[in-house]
Amino acid sequence: MQRILILFFFQLLIISSPIYATNYYVSHSGDDGNAGTSPALAWRTTARVSASNFQPGDHVLLAGGQDFTGGIWLRANSRGTATRPIVVSSYGSGRATIRSGDSYGFYAHNTAGIELRALNFVGSGRLTNRNSGVIFYLDSANAHLQHLRLDSLNVSGYQKSGISVGSWNGLSGYADVRITNCQVHANGEAGLSSYSFFPAQGGYAHHNWYVGNCTAFDNAGRADVTSTHTGNGIVLSGIDGAVIEKSTAHHNGWLNANPSGGPVGIWGWCCNNLVIQHCESHHNQSGTALDGGGFDLDGGCTNSVLQYNYSHDNQGAGYLLAQFPGAPAMHDLTVRYNISENDARGHGQGAIALWSSGANGGIERVNVHNNSVYLSRPADGSSPTAVYVMSGGITAVVLRNNIFQTTAGLAVLTANTSSGLRLEGNCYWSPNAELALQWNGTRYQTLAAWRAATGQELLAGGARVTGFCADPSFSAAGPVGQMPITQALAGYNPRLASVMVGSGLNLHAEFGINPGRRDFFGNPTPALGINGNVGASEAQGTVLSTARRGTAAVAWCQVYPTVVRDAIHVVPEQPSAQPTQAQLFDLLGRQCGTWSQATGAMTLPVAGLAPGRYVLQVRSGSKLLRQSLVVAAE
Repeated sequence: MQRILILFFFQLLIISSPIYATNYYVSHSGDDGNAGTSPALAWRTTARVSASNFQPGDHVLLAGGQDFTGGIWLRANSRGTATRPIVVSSYGSGRATIRSGDSYGFYAHNTAGIELRALNFVGSGRLTNRNSGVIFYLDSANAHLQHLRLDSLNVSGYQKSGISVGSWNGLSGYADVRITNCQVHANGEAGLSSYSFFPAQGGYAHHNWYVGNCTAFDNAGRADVTSTHTGNGIVLSGIDGAVIEKSTAHHNGWLNANPSGGPVGIWGWCCNNLVIQHCESHHNQSGTALDGGGFDLDGGCTNSVLQYNYSHDNQGAGYLLAQFPGAPAMHDLTVRYNISENDARGHGQGAIALWSSGANGGIERVNVHNNSVYLSRPADGSSPTAVYVMSGGITAVVLRNNIFQTTAGLAVLTANTSSGLRLEGNCYWSPNAELALQWNGTRYQTLAAWRAATGQELLAGGARVTGFCADPSFSAAGPVGQMPITQALAGYNPRLASVMVGSGLNLHAEFGINPGRRDFFGNPTPALGINGNVGASEAQGTVLSTARRGTAAVAWCQVYPTVVRDAIHVVPEQPSAQPTQAQLFDLLGRQCGTWSQATGAMTLPVAGLAPGRYVLQVRSGSKLLRQSLVVAAE
């Protein structure tokens, strides 16, 4: 009996004893014949690392400030755990750089429990390299691998993706993945990408991913690939539960050669519960006439959100929803509290755009609310639109409480379908020209005419008028240059007297929509029973009220242009039984012109007036509008 007890306690001691991890060092001063277990006994090459097997908790540390030739390959028998990961990183001063020539920089096949930290990976260049930079690839059957950490990596010069994490065997995939503080640039096909077997059956391969504080730029695309899009910044696919936040994508995609579609700065497809938030995407392009946009929820995305993002100066849409042929069902999407500034710079695209092939029900149940769009004419002379609904194949797509402001007569809305689409409570504004709403092939020049013809911007069976044509009174909207996002975008807050304040439809009370906790700027969203703002800012110039604002605050007529050279045009939104009177004053309060007309639009000549600032006052019965103008020299 005593021998049995001794044997039992001996076995228990073995089982409970800690397994000690080993640190391995790699340095130019080392030798591959060494043990590698201290800086004095370091290995010399990455080939020695690739030839080794590692245990949970082991660290492979490369000398900071040194360059190493050739990539690292971790095979399936080197596998860590979430609590005892295998870590590959730098030691000493600075980062180690792995220069991998025309091959990969790091390749882990059918393994996980891996952490890569504080390393540079440099390929020979996107035109000469033949691989991706950092690769995690899984093709084992029924494998669900846990724990990947990629932090503070700089990956450049690879033909394919800077960072690629993917699987290709049914629903095998990776869970608990975090990619943070990485820069991926000067690659060919993408900065950062994920993928899984497609079409998947019965679920998602990957679960619980996080991408934060990453930057993807100068990923050009490939002129030699015409079968798929190339030149993406950050693109995720095949994941159930993912967040991309506080990341930036810019100047990507200009060499894409796929005629059927192009790249996007930050986006996802075939994902469930994907949230993209607090990101910036700008100056992205496509080498073709399609895409090159800022953000996108694409084919097969469900229960996903775009929120608190800033998109600007992209060739394509700032915010795109697209369902490609053969994609799984796409439904229950939200686009809220984002800003788009001068997107759709090429080929007549839309700042907010939707396109559906109709596959698997098309795009279903979408709420686009409280976004602010500012759109001027691009340098190439094309004619983008603030909102562009390119196709049918959509159901229950609703746009509410958004601001759509254009200049130079650009359309605030172009819709090629009249079915499955509702617009309610939005602001439409084009200060220098008559309003342009293009609906199923017909152009409308006033909100009232479009409303009457289409039934849009009406609630309660047509008894309640919503939406307005009014100056949103941004503090200072328009191009802001390269400034910190919080400073540059403060201009999209409303002025104190803006009609946007408190004029929003009550999303929760009227439609059962949860608006989230905050707006673009971090202001809280309205409490229950309180009407919020229209646009991406809930900043309050006045106390919110549950009462609806009177029509006096809303532009009942359009006045354009605001920079005048020959004449001012006054266009009523709807016919009035009262005559219209107009008076023009200079800044000293002196009357410089007066006009009166019984009905219809008015043209007010300004010939002979001195250049400078003026105020036009237009009255019809109880309705009053004041508009600041500038009379310009010829």
